[in-house]
Order: sequence, then structure tokens, then C-alpha cells
Amino acid sequence: MLQEENGHGIASQHKVTLSRGFVPAPAMVSTSAIRSQSSALPTSSPVQPSTRKGSEKATKEMPDMMKLQDQQQNKTKEQMGNELKENQDYVENSGEDKNSLLESFEILESRILRIENRQALEDTRKPADDARMDTYTDPTASTITAKDEVVTDVSSVDKYDKEKDSEQKEGEGEDSTEADSEDDTVVVSVPAEAATTNGLNASNGAEPLDVRVDDVAEKEKDEGCEKMTALQAAKPPPEQQKLKDIPMRDYQMELAIPALEGRNTIICAPNGSGKTRVAIKITRDHLDDATGIEGACVGARRRVVFLVNKVPLVEQQHNAFREYLSPKYDILPLSGETNAVLPVGETLPDYDVIILTAQVLENALRDELITLDTFSMLIFDECHHCQKNDPYNAIMTRYIKQKVEKSGTRLPQIIGLTASLGVGKAKSQKDAVEHILKACANLDAEWISQVMEHKYELQIYNEKPVEEVKAVSGRIKDPFADMINMIMEDIEKTLAMEASKHLTPEELKPPRQREKQAYEQWVVALARKSATLPDNVISRTIHAATTHLRKYTDALAINAHARTKDALQYLDKFVTGLQNEGFDDTDEDLVKHFIEARGKLQEYAADPKYSNPKLDQLKYLILKAYAEKPDSRCLLFCKTRALTIALLTWMQEDPALCKLNPGRLVGAGASGGMTKNQQVELLDLFTTGGRKIVISTSVAEEGIDIAKCNIVIRYDYVGNEIGHVQTRGRGRAEGSKSVLIAGREGGNVLKEKLNTIRERLMETAMLHVWNMQRDKHDDFKKEVQRLQDESKKERDLAKALKTLERKTKKICGKGMKLLCVKCKEFACNVSDFRKIKENHQVVVDKSFSQRIIIKPHPPKRIDDWEMDGKVYCKNCRQDWGIQMVYRKASFHTLKIESFVLEKPDGTRLTCRKWKKAPFDVKDITPDDISGMLETPEEDSEEEEMLYY
Repeated sequence: MLQEENGHGIASQHKVTLSRGFVPAPAMVSTSAIRSQSSALPTSSPVQPSTRKGSEKATKEMPDMMKLQDQQQNKTKEQMGNELKENQDYVENSGEDKNSLLESFEILESRILRIENRQALEDTRKPADDARMDTYTDPTASTITAKDEVVTDVSSVDKYDKEKDSEQKEGEGEDSTEADSEDDTVVVSVPAEAATTNGLNASNGAEPLDVRVDDVAEKEKDEGCEKMTALQAAKPPPEQQKLKDIPMRDYQMELAIPALEGRNTIICAPNGSGKTRVAIKITRDHLDDATGIEGACVGARRRVVFLVNKVPLVEQQHNAFREYLSPKYDILPLSGETNAVLPVGETLPDYDVIILTAQVLENALRDELITLDTFSMLIFDECHHCQKNDPYNAIMTRYIKQKVEKSGTRLPQIIGLTASLGVGKAKSQKDAVEHILKACANLDAEWISQVMEHKYELQIYNEKPVEEVKAVSGRIKDPFADMINMIMEDIEKTLAMEASKHLTPEELKPPRQREKQAYEQWVVALARKSATLPDNVISRTIHAATTHLRKYTDALAINAHARTKDALQYLDKFVTGLQNEGFDDTDEDLVKHFIEARGKLQEYAADPKYSNPKLDQLKYLILKAYAEKPDSRCLLFCKTRALTIALLTWMQEDPALCKLNPGRLVGAGASGGMTKNQQVELLDLFTTGGRKIVISTSVAEEGIDIAKCNIVIRYDYVGNEIGHVQTRGRGRAEGSKSVLIAGREGGNVLKEKLNTIRERLMETAMLHVWNMQRDKHDDFKKEVQRLQDESKKERDLAKALKTLERKTKKICGKGMKLLCVKCKEFACNVSDFRKIKENHQVVVDKSFSQRIIIKPHPPKRIDDWEMDGKVYCKNCRQDWGIQMVYRKASFHTLKIESFVLEKPDGTRLTCRKWKKAPFDVKDITPDDISGMLETPEEDSEEEEMLYY
């Protein structure tokens, strides 16, 4: 039982009982050694026979050994390692039975590794208050103390540090030891804290449990070749493993049947129909049926991976699986942030179900920390992402390659979940069918499961939200936008004069509508061309002008969708930032336009007659909905992070809307992003009503399951047909509404109509594919195979081209260097770069630190590296990238778009992405890492690279 008192949890105790009379030796003893006869080892061996008589005899014959046992109470992991080495030396010089001793020493070494794993795992979870523990020991055995620990191997017991007195440290438990003279056993008390570590829910009322080594051995024998893992050993007995029934409707069982039969299956059903519950049912049946006769991984231990594409979904799906699979099965939630401190290769095989982001699994497969045949089932949530360069597709590419090249290899069963497979760029039913079959090929699926027989029941329980489109005209008069357009026109004229000698009139001619995407594309293209000019002064002028134009474009967008006040604040922040750092004569001339106009702009921002009609419509809809149903939950989608800030500020300053306690949800990117914990906390508040409205970017478009969410508003937010289905599906409550508020001038009303047409095209194509797989399944499989073969040819061609390109890059990159895109100062040579795990290009030149300044950034761990600073040009304060810590060494990983590449002949070019860089980057070596750990004496006096 987990009781709470003054906020502190007190965990109940669960006992794990070992074999009678077992006496721990300096090295730990394996299960097989415990089961062996007492005569198996000489009495002079450090590993004694497992009887009380033998233990007493050993005590008399080896007083030094017993003394050593008494001293082991305060051993640390380091001391255990030293003992391991000493015992290994003893074995080499001993004439005793070395095999038995070596087995014990190997288990001691394994024990050290498990302690490291456990510590790493505990670091990823919310710290719990220490539990009071009682430890019972055999009178002849050394004292064993367990605190906040799951027993990692019932076949081995060693000593732990005694707990400090509770008066010395608040919240720590006390240890007590007593002799059990009637039952010669060693018992280790284990707290039932987390279902994810020992399979017990501390709040479920489970009684203490005893697991004997003999029972474990019997279970190992029954289960076959695999030995018991640490988590299996700590599981409750079968009579205490009763699981909560999974309530399944008929249409949900219809969706599950193909997968339950062992087929690779795509499950396609509307949002809110219970696809996650179907996945849990499939998972539980798969784990229960360890001796399945059909499907993948026959005869193997069952391990299921549930893959998600966004970090906030890890915790949500973990909670859903835990409800129906604990305490019988062990479940681990894992994302890039928690993976940073876990040894993936050693951790994942210990769990029955792992909920993780796809990139974590792809990284582990890429680094050969784990293999696909470790698992018996892979479930892809939102599986329509399995295409092109998505991590889902990278995993499945490995799967299909292994299936073809290693015929007969044991592979996991594949399950995909989605509400919509989409139609891609299809303009006809034939093309739409091809797109859906391509999705089957990517997931190696032999069946698409849809609700056909129980459609009526689905309609009853899965009511489609009511959809509305509110087309709103913009402001009748907008003097703020008129004045911003005048400023932008003046800057364009300056550009035309300054750059006329280097660029053509066509290149300098801007699009007429500055609020359209075409204008932003023109600005970006102009900035890239100017970066390559040999005249640094003109290049700097154009760079500054295009930077200002982009900010004014952003301000126009904010003004169009939010308040004029918010757009003015955005420009104020930009100008203030320029003045604080990196402000030169060129920027000063450009800023004058804004300074001169600011007074008028402020007047327009304060005048209520220039309020935004779209905001008025949004406020009306929100207040109306909450007047009708005060306990409503509203998700408000918008395009950009800047707009989420503007809308949140507007709501917080509005007397009526602020009562809803609005919140903001965005992704985990570096610029204004949110951590996983912040995202989870916000969604918890949204669920419980702490925040009744959340403003979000596309991060909440898929997978977020808020049962009470009944209002979805898309604020000039229109994607493709999949996004149309997904955003609408966030409304889960009865009587839900999905509303699009769109400006008449933006074209989003027309896009919405096209998405509705494409959704109908998709439904028709899905029905065609379903009939095809039912009536002509062989033809269906042949088409899937054809598309897989075509994909393989494309991959092989891409690989050959990449190899050729790499050879070319090695030649082209010789002597090339990087210059700051803004001030053209030298940054580094391309030969100074190294690549870490395909994703991070870092500088290994120690002198590079003299050309940068570092600004602090909250530490953020991703996989096995940590971001701890932002890197800027020392000369002009241009953002160059981030500082990362990898294997205890600091590296600077740069954004290539922040630089100009200069060849030995002086010609210059730009590059927007590292994969398009015209030079090859070598993989990092241990020497590179050690070199960055060393600090040359001449660097010791460098005081300019300070954190500020």
C-alpha cells in the first residue's frame, strides 16, 4: 500500500526469499550454484555449500573471509570493482575449482552493471521519498540492506550500505535486522513503488510477496532457454497478477482480429474510436500467448515496442498501457530526454512493453546497440508518417532489408495505427489507391483493418464533430499595415540602389503582395545571393536589409491574425535586440525608418477602431461555448510560435478570456520550445480543468487524447487532408465542434474545401483497397511486393549516388573555409569538422573558441549528448549554433546556414542544410574526443570566452 502523509509516500514492503541457508560470499553466487549439491565445491573455496552446517564450518575454517563479509556493509560500487579484480587474481593463482569461482565473479561484475542501470533509470523518474525498509537475514549470513531498490537478480545477494539514522537526514528510512531461526532463508524487502520497475502498483492493495529461488528455477525451466531477468524475478506470483478486464466493443474486436491472427496489419479507424485500446488488447494477447503458433517470433520471448512520433505522447500512452497491463507486465516509457542517462542495449530487453519515440529506437538500431529480433511486435502510432525520411520509415527500411537479405530471420509483427492514410498528391482514384498500397508496402502490411461489419455501432460511439467554417473579412482600414508597407518599400529602394551593380533588376524586383509566402521566398533568395558577393560591404548591407524585411513580414502576419499591439511589440523586441548586440552603421540607418514611424504606429495600436475582426469572432465563439457548457475544453490551433505568444498575451489581458486560464503548447525546439515535463504538466492541467483553453502549434495535431475536449478551433490554420482529419479528431467529447476561422483574403477557405474533397477521395480509395484484399488478396500482396521492390531500387540508386557524391565532395572541399554570413569574418576550415552519429557536425579546432562567445542555455539532454550553451560570432553576434557536451568533452555544432563557404579561388556559395554541403565530413574518432578534453597552456589565459 502506498500511503501519503504530509506529501511523503511510504512504500509497502515486498519480500523476495532466497534458498535455505545460503551464505553470500565476496563474489555473488549464480542460481545454478545455489541449486548445486553441497559437495560440489571444496570447503576451502570462497563459495561455500548452501547449508547451515557448511556455513558454520566455513566460518570456523575461514575467519578472515567472515571478517571480510562483515566489512562489506559500506562497500561502494568502486570497492566492488576492486574486489572483483582481487578475486580474479585469486582465481588465477588458486588450485581450487576455477569454473565455479569464475561464475560467481562474472555475476558480481554483472551486479555492478545492474547497479549503474538502476541508478540511470531512477534518474529518469520523479524522485520518491525514501521508504522505511526492514531486512531479515540468516544468522550466519552477512547483513543485507535494501533501500529504494528492485532486486536485480534473486540468484545473487550482496551487502548494501546501511541507511543513515533518520534524525541525520529527513525522510530516510531505518534499517533493522533480525535472525529467523526457524526458516533458514535470506529475505530482501523491496518497495512497491512503481509498476514500471517491479510490476507492482503501490496503490493497488497488493499484499507482500515471496519469490523463492527454487520457484524461479522452475519458472526458468518452464519458459525455455532464457534466464530470469531482474524484473521477472521481482514480479508477483500468478495469483497476484490478475489484470483489469479490457472492455472491447464489437467494432474494436473487428479491428483487432487480423492482428490477433498474427498478420502485419494497418488499423485505420476514426479518431476517438479507441485504436489505443485495440492496440492494448493486441499487446496483451500477444504477451499472454508466449507459445503462439502463428505470426512473427514463434517461440521467442515476447517484447512489444509502441512507437510514437512526439514526446508528449510517451507519457499518455504509457499511462494507457499501464492501466491494463500492470502488474503482470513491465512497462518502460522512453524518449530522447530520458534516454540520455539509460544504457538502451541493456535496458530494453528487461521490459515487456516499451513506449518510446521512434528516433530513440532508430538511433539504437543505427548504433547497433540493439537488433530488431529483440522484439516480437512493433506498433506504430500515427503510422501514416512511415514515408520518406521519417524515423518510422528508417526503422521499416531496416526491417524489410533484413527480411529480404536474411530469409528465415525472426522478425517482429508489425501493427500500424492511423485515422487517415491520406492520398498524397493524388488527383485520381487510381493514384489514391497507389498511395495507400505504398503505405502498406512501407509497413510490410498484408492487411488493412477497417470497420465494415459493425459500422452502425461505430457511428453510435464515435460521433463525428460538427464542422463549421467562419470566413471573416479583415479590417476596413489598417493604417498600421499601410505604414509598415511604406517602410518596407523604402528598404526595397535602398536595396535596388546598393545592389544594382551586382544583381539583376529581375532579382531585385519584389512581389507585389508582401503578406504572401512568395514575398518571404524572394527575401530569402536575395539574402542567399548577397552572401556570395565578393564585396563585403554590399553583402553586409543586403544581409541587414533582408533581415529587416523578414521581421516586417512577420509583423504584418501578426497584425493580420492578432492585435496591432502585438505586432508592434514584436518589432520593438527586434530593434532592442539589435541595439544591445551586433548593432552597426548599416542597422542604424535601417532602424531609423522604424524610430521615425513608431509614434504613429503606437497610436494605431491603441485605437480600438482598428481592432481585428478575426479576434472579435474568436472571442465570441469561445465565450459562447463556455456560456453553454462551462466545463468545456478548447484547443486553439495556429501556424507559428510567434502567433501562440500573441494570442496568449491577448487572452491574458482580456478580462473575460483570462478567467479560462489559457495555456500555450509548442514543440521542444531550441527557440521558445518546451521541455517534455512542461508539455506533460500543461496537458495534465488541461485535462483536469486547471487550464480550459490551450493555444497550440501542430504539436497537438496528432495523438493528444483529452476526453473532455469538445471545441477545436483552427485559427487560419489549414494543412492537408490528413491534418484536416487529425485536428478535427482532437474533439473527443460528445457534441464536439470543429471550427475554422479564416480570412476571406488568405485562400484558406478554398483549401478547406479541397481537403474535404480529398478526404472523400481517400474514403473511396480505402474501400477499393479493402475489397481488393478481401476478394483478390494475392493481387493485393503482389502490388505491395512490387512497390517494395521499387522502393529498394530507389534506395540502392540513392546509396550509389551518395557514395559517388561523397567522393566528389572530398575533392571539392579541399581548402574550403567558413565565413560568418553577416560580417564575413573567418570561422573555421571545413577540415576542422567531424561528424557525431550522422547528425551533428562539430568543430574540433581548439582555437575556434577564440572567435566565439557563449551565452548560457538551460541544460537539455538528448540521447547521449547535452546542450548547454548558444554560440555567437564574437565580431557581430550572429547566431552560429550551440555548444554540446558529448562524452564529457565540449563541442560546438554549427548551423551551416549561418555561414558562407569560400573556396581557395575566392568564389563563395551558401548552403541551407548540412546534407547538401559540398564537402565531406569525417566521423569523429576517440583521438578527436580526447583532444577536445585537453586544455593547451596557451588557452589558459583566454578570458574572453566567458558565459554571459
